[in-house]
Amino acid sequence: MTATSRPEPTYNAVELLRMYDELGLDAVIARSGRNVAYLAGMRFPGTLGRLQDFAHAPRAVLAVIPRDGDGTLVASNIAAGLAKRTTWLDDIRTYVEYSESPFAVAAQALADRGLARGRIGVERREIGAQQWDDLLAALPDAELVDCTDALEGVRNIKTPAELTLLRNAVRIQDEAHLEVFGNAKPDETERELHARMIGAMLRLGAESAHGMLQSSKTPMTYGGEGDVPIQRGDLIRTDYVCYVEGYAANLSRMAVMGPASEEQERLYGIVRDVHRETIATILRPGVPAHEVYAFVKERFVAAGHPRVSGLVGHSIGVWWHQEEPMLVPSETRVLRPNMVVCLEPILDGFWHLQDEILITDSGSELISDLFDTDRIFTIGA
Repeated sequence: MTATSRPEPTYNAVELLRMYDELGLDAVIARSGRNVAYLAGMRFPGTLGRLQDFAHAPRAVLAVIPRDGDGTLVASNIAAGLAKRTTWLDDIRTYVEYSESPFAVAAQALADRGLARGRIGVERREIGAQQWDDLLAALPDAELVDCTDALEGVRNIKTPAELTLLRNAVRIQDEAHLEVFGNAKPDETERELHARMIGAMLRLGAESAHGMLQSSKTPMTYGGEGDVPIQRGDLIRTDYVCYVEGYAANLSRMAVMGPASEEQERLYGIVRDVHRETIATILRPGVPAHEVYAFVKERFVAAGHPRVSGLVGHSIGVWWHQEEPMLVPSETRVLRPNMVVCLEPILDGFWHLQDEILITDSGSELISDLFDTDRIFTIGA
């Protein structure tokens, strides 16, 4: 890509057009970070991303995507530079945050295309109460249709370009795990190893990264890394996310400051076997997400471990690491070919393996296969 050219879209244009036609839409106004990233290529590292997560944020970025014709990206003055650098849309319109409404700008973009009276898809669940009033005022003659779930379905089905980015992201993260685990030494702390993990992912090509590294000495989960020395016999679990052009790798790996005890080997073997059996047996097209959850729970209970997390995985793609459908007891949506899911059975609240798996036409394919999970990684071996 040259300095003056735009990146090529990666989204699933076929699925998107199908959604427009099924719902009879003339255009979509995307509000959530995941759909603005997906439909416009806009990426939001750091603070701008957190602002995009807030439904009531006064600095929202919007993507206005007509069924026919080119789209518009609406960005605050603060985000305008990043918008110009990352989006594949040519029409970028800015507004003054806190004093102008991005929805008024989006409405004008629709009016310029003769769509102010059209049937417009919106992410109703992603728009705050005041912002919803702004949108209604800006488009009084339009018919607004909630398309939140429909857009989730579009994003679920990955294109070859998306799969390339996802494969690159998991490779970077597994290489970082191998590097940091391979060089770790006794008495290094959670904080030191976490810093090296983040640094390694960025150095290896991730545009941003976040996550956690927890010692078995730390009683709380996701409470931040401390100055806890990791000594012989201590376990480490991770749960990291890194991004390549907005697409996420979300993996969890385990290690022991070796050698591992027989009991550690046994418990690791349980979570590994359930993990692999789930991939081989039930991660396939047409299976409802709640059946994946039930399968994992049944296997853990049978192994004598009835305390099962309320989530055993989730879909993944652009923007943030968790997408619908979630692998939870109440989810009725089914797995479909070219979806990518993160399977993450967690044993007794600590033993944690997480991989990314592509759902194929006939089964599934492990795409995060660089890190050998046959046995728990032994540090210092």
